[in-house]
Amino acid sequence: MGLKKILIFGGIAVVVIGGGIGGAVVYLHHGAPAAANKPVVVVPKPIYFAQLDNVVVSIPADAGDPATSYVQFGIQFATTEPNAVTEFTSLQPIIKADVINLMMNETQKTLQDPAARVALTKSCLGISNSVLSASANYTPANPFTAAYITNLVVQD
Repeated sequence: MGLKKILIFGGIAVVVIGGGIGGAVVYLHHGAPAAANKPVVVVPKPIYFAQLDNVVVSIPADAGDPATSYVQFGIQFATTEPNAVTEFTSLQPIIKADVINLMMNETQKTLQDPAARVALTKSCLGISNSVLSASANYTPANPFTAAYITNLVVQD
């Protein structure tokens, strides 16, 4: 009889332990809060663009040469702040003057270098953000997050 009791108790123990594990798996799978299973949907902010176009400047072919070429330049600035575009439009003459001064330091040779164009883009972005900050006390700081050259023509 001793062996029969051991087998019965062993069978009951297996059923109880197996049921406990199965119940835990069901609880963990179905008992998790509903919010944890739902993906969080982030709605992106719309992107607005401010454009600075028709900048034409005489430049030299190389450093130290007379200005025998000209460059036609256009750039757009991206922001998620619609008010930044409004401020940009009203301050565009100041921004354009600063960009012209920047372009006058370029040469035909430097504008052929991709790294120089990247630096030019960053400088123009800095100009637009600093003019908005200084002239309009625009907050938050640096409303323009990216700049894209839309036109760059160098002519002899």
